[in-house]
Amino acid sequence: MTEQRNGDGFPALLGAALREVVVDDEAERRAVAAFRLARDSGDRATCPRREDDWRPGSA
Repeated sequence: MTEQRNGDGFPALLGAALREVVVDDEAERRAVAAFRLARDSGDRATCPRREDDWRPGSA
């Protein structure tokens, strides 16, 4: 594995992760409201698929 010195690789990824992220508060509010509406609608189609449910299984 060769080290990259052109701004790519781990240092660039670490820098991007540490930079402040601007969050659109209104978009976040709409997304949460849509999630809650779908969750509370009782529609079985909104249940997670077995492969998407990462909760620990019963032992």
